[in-house]
Amino acid sequence: MPWDKKVKKEKRDLLGPLEDELEFFFSSFLGATYPTLYRKELSWKPPTDFYETEGEFVIILELAQIKPEEVQVTFQDKVLAIRGVRKTALPEEQRNYHKMEINYGPFEQKLVILGDVDMENLSAHYSDGFLEIRLPKKEKGSDEVIDIKVE
Repeated sequence: MPWDKKVKKEKRDLLGPLEDELEFFFSSFLGATYPTLYRKELSWKPPTDFYETEGEFVIILELAQIKPEEVQVTFQDKVLAIRGVRKTALPEEQRNYHKMEINYGPFEQKLVILGDVDMENLSAHYSDGFLEIRLPKKEKGSDEVIDIKVE
């Protein structure tokens, strides 16, 4: 493992318990969570279901209050990446939160697709706060043995 990656991993290992303690402190004593005071990452990950059927891979993300044109979906080198931003509406009145679990700001979800995908028939549909992405599996070549005549 290269030196810089080893140092980053060691920092993550050391900071993990500290981040858990900060989350407990903010939620228990201040009545707030990461979105207002502290965040582990610069982006959040929307709740995601990812499953496979005989004919396709299906990914469903919960993206309430996000417009379809604010979401970017890319597929390259077997990695499906979904990015966007949930914009926060500025409150007109003073708010004293008792609990805050909805994340705002940039989000990103990356999934590795372990299989061949039919790149010409990908689809994405957004409805009622859910984005559904369908990646049809590519038909594999025949497994039958073909004799090739050598001339």
